[in-house]
Amino acid sequence: MRCCAFTTEREVTMLRSEHILAYLALVCSLLIFSAPVEPATGEKMKNSCVDCHSQLAGNSFVGTRSHDWKGSIHQKHGVTCDKCHGGNPRVSDEKAAHAGVLGSSSPQSTVYYKNIPSTCGKCHGAEFYKFTQSLHYKRLEAAGKGPNCVTCHGSMVITVLTPDTVAAVCERCHNERIGVFPYIPQKAKAVLLLLRESNALLEAEKKLHHPARGGEAARALRDAEAALYSAKLDWHKFDLDTITGHLQDLYNSLGKLPMGNPRR
Repeated sequence: MRCCAFTTEREVTMLRSEHILAYLALVCSLLIFSAPVEPATGEKMKNSCVDCHSQLAGNSFVGTRSHDWKGSIHQKHGVTCDKCHGGNPRVSDEKAAHAGVLGSSSPQSTVYYKNIPSTCGKCHGAEFYKFTQSLHYKRLEAAGKGPNCVTCHGSMVITVLTPDTVAAVCERCHNERIGVFPYIPQKAKAVLLLLRESNALLEAEKKLHHPARGGEAARALRDAEAALYSAKLDWHKFDLDTITGHLQDLYNSLGKLPMGNPRR
């Protein structure tokens, strides 16, 4: 299946360099910012932010955010309020617990709209690196009018965009009235749909083949997985043509899988 035009050798070399840098950024972020969720005793650490905010009414602003956090991917990985907002979660006094915490309207706040990408980048280094290469990031830095992580994922990362919802989000800026690339929403919808279908196809091929390590099928599947990872990572750069290029590589790799007796 052909989904896009092939890139030149020079473009492939540049893409490989970018992927290496993105990988290094991810490794560095994990080494620098990873922190144990539980102490050495195995008992969960007390967190006054969570204890207090979880008791707030669900119809209040902070209460709503706290309830959104419950069950989120952040909670599952032990990312509590203080990791993004600051403060001292080990004290119960309200004033002491909020020391250093600034409102989101303050340019010095870690959750100020311009600072949100770098705050998220403490853990999501590779995605942040890609985002800094995008026109969206440059627009955000220069004029404060570009999107940030919250635009697509919500404050507590409880939003995962679908082909339909991504078009609606893109249309906030990319529409006929504003006149800024009004074709982008539908193109983004099509590319995200292709990305999801490619992911499903790869998972099906992996279940079908179960190849022995080192075989031709194993190499093809590894190459396909690498291409899919690159496509997902470059989504944060919003270069739709580059994403489809990675998906073309995925289909090329899957085309190398043996047709007969696939479990060998």
